[in-house]
Order: sequence, then C-alpha cells, then structure tokens
Amino acid sequence: MLKKIRKNLKSSFFYNLFINFFGKYKKSYSENFGEDLFVNFFFKEFKKGFYVDVGCNLPKTSSLTYLLYKKGWSGINIDISKRVIELNKVIRRRDVNLNISVGKEEKMIDSFIFYDNCSMNTVDNKFKEYTRKSVNKDPQVVKIEQLKLDSVLEKYNMNKINYLNIDVEGNELNTLNGFSLNKYNPDLVSIEIHDKTCPPLNNKIYKYFLNKKYSLISIYGWTYFFSKNDNKNIHFNI
Repeated sequence: MLKKIRKNLKSSFFYNLFINFFGKYKKSYSENFGEDLFVNFFFKEFKKGFYVDVGCNLPKTSSLTYLLYKKGWSGINIDISKRVIELNKVIRRRDVNLNISVGKEEKMIDSFIFYDNCSMNTVDNKFKEYTRKSVNKDPQVVKIEQLKLDSVLEKYNMNKINYLNIDVEGNELNTLNGFSLNKYNPDLVSIEIHDKTCPPLNNKIYKYFLNKKYSLISIYGWTYFFSKNDNKNIHFNI
C-alpha cells in the first residue's frame, strides 16, 4: 500500500514541479552522459541565442537546453506529453512550449504515452513496442496534432536557430523531413542515432547530415552532434 502511494506521489504533477523547481543545482542536467555540458561549451561565447528542443522532456531534469536557458537564451520546446509541456510553461516562461508532434505531414496522429513524463513516449509504432517491453506497460493512445517543424518556425517568425535538439524516440527522420535544415542553418544539431556501428556510416540520419554539408563533431552515448563543415568551433573531427 505504501509503495503504491509513493509511486502515485512521484508521478504527480506537483511532485514533478517541486523536483524541477526546487531541485539542487547541478553542473549537468542531462539524463545520462552530460551532453548539456558539451552544448554549453560549444556556445561559451554566446551570451544569448535561440534553441529548438524537439522532445524536450522535463524543464530541468534530462534537459539539454536548461543551462542555455539559465544564462539568458530562449527558444521553442516541443513534446508529445501534456504534463511535460505544462511543467515547462511554469518553469521556462521565456520559452514557447508546445504540446504537439512534428513530422513531414500535417495531420492528427496517435501518440503512445506510457507515463506522463516518460522520456520514452513516442509516436513511432516500432519504438512503441520497444518501450512496451522496456517498461512492461501498455501505453495510453492519445490523438495529437502533428505539424511540420518549418510551419512552427514560420508561425513564430524564426529565421535562425543556434541550437537544434531532436530526441523523439524513433521519429527522427520524420521530424527532419518536415524541416529545412539549410534554411535555418543551426550552428549545432544533436540527435539520437541508435546504431551498433560508430560512426554509423550507413545510417540514414548520418547520411542526411553529410548530404547537407554537416559534419559529426562529437558523440555522447546515443546522442550525435553535427555542425556545419565551415564551423571552427568544434570538438573533434572524424
């Protein structure tokens, strides 16, 4: 009984809000590998800038953009979890926070919500089965609006992105296919690539960035960082 009460408490909105609002200061807020430290290092000369965080998750915990927000940046946060966006609206008030999916077609689609703040919620059917096995739970199927990322950026009159993060649990290529990379020309892009080979020379996402004249400059776990070939502010060359 106590275990169930504790579980329900930890999954509540107010618990999530408390942990994110009053949580202890951390050098890194990202979930696993300190990716946000690299992002902060890359933009160390930028006092202000603009990010787009697709699959943003919680406002602080697991965030690759919170360190940028702390020093004055702002941006657009997108997530399929309504809970996540409600929390971002409270804590990330300078940002635009949108409860939508992004892809190459604009329509209503199914989202698969396993937990309100689960980082493995997805709109991808294949990844849904992977998450189902991982958490041993069936998802709640929620209809959600899918827009092109281009449409979102046009709505908010964005002409330039400094940092783009894409963490969408199997929906990466669909997201990229609704986005004009070379139009918005982000200085840095991070995206998850689940591939056994490193660097993943035959991976479609990897090839996409090479074809757009972006180079792989760093890897943290499954998160791959790409930047323009002419960008001198890089971590390493491959």
